[in-house]
Amino acid sequence: MHAIKKDTLKQLFEITEEGKDSVQPILSMEIGEKHCCFSITDFASQELKKLAYYNADEINDDFLNELFSAHPELTYAYYKTLVCFDYPQSFLVPSKNFRHEDGAFLMSIIAGIPAAASVISEAINEWQVNNLYVVPQKMHDRISKTFLTGKYWHRNTVSIKNNTATTEGGNLMVNFRNEDFTVLTSANGKLLLAQTYSYSTPADVIYYLLKICQQFGLNQQQVNISLSGLIEQESALYRELHQYFMNVIFRKAAWKAPVTNEIPAHFFTSLNDLAKCAS
Repeated sequence: MHAIKKDTLKQLFEITEEGKDSVQPILSMEIGEKHCCFSITDFASQELKKLAYYNADEINDDFLNELFSAHPELTYAYYKTLVCFDYPQSFLVPSKNFRHEDGAFLMSIIAGIPAAASVISEAINEWQVNNLYVVPQKMHDRISKTFLTGKYWHRNTVSIKNNTATTEGGNLMVNFRNEDFTVLTSANGKLLLAQTYSYSTPADVIYYLLKICQQFGLNQQQVNISLSGLIEQESALYRELHQYFMNVIFRKAAWKAPVTNEIPAHFFTSLNDLAKCAS
């Protein structure tokens, strides 16, 4: 694990396994407003070969230019390339009430459409909903041209497809980044919420989670809280969560990480979810 000293790149983690190359390498990349990460895994063995995670003030062309310069392996040929857009403007619309041609209009009503943005909809047939979301047009065009054969989804779509647990007490799947977190809520066979929230203190997180439980009638003593992303087990945030909720666990990445890796497995669960979409 080491940091690359660049003007734009702010590397948080890097994992590299030394050894023979993968026969069927899978490139999985996640791109958000202020973070970008990627992994290279072997399709057959599910071994993690490479991972890098970056933060930035803004993920833009300058950032991508430095990223591809620092990681020429991103331009290699891959068995499959999977890309996840992780932008916060995302809303679930019941399929029975949705028409693809109305996507831009609906987004403008719900949240407005940022200038030069691409509005995309993805059907999640298992739950009879469509995920309607926004990606900056420049970013969408750049990534689409870079990975011509790539498959693309939004973070919420990937999370919903990978996580279908709906116990009676309810489930809150919470994934943390440095300044915000996502929550996927389900209960009694129903998908209830997929949303992103900004936070600066543990109290902010507790407030939102309690409000979600209140809104959907979930008992905080019974609901299951599954954590992933950038949250330390020794942190004040983790201790606060245990003060308010009985059932708190880490949801860990299931791939086979290098034995020398000391980074907690739950830090990269979202990338592992994306890599699973190759199967």
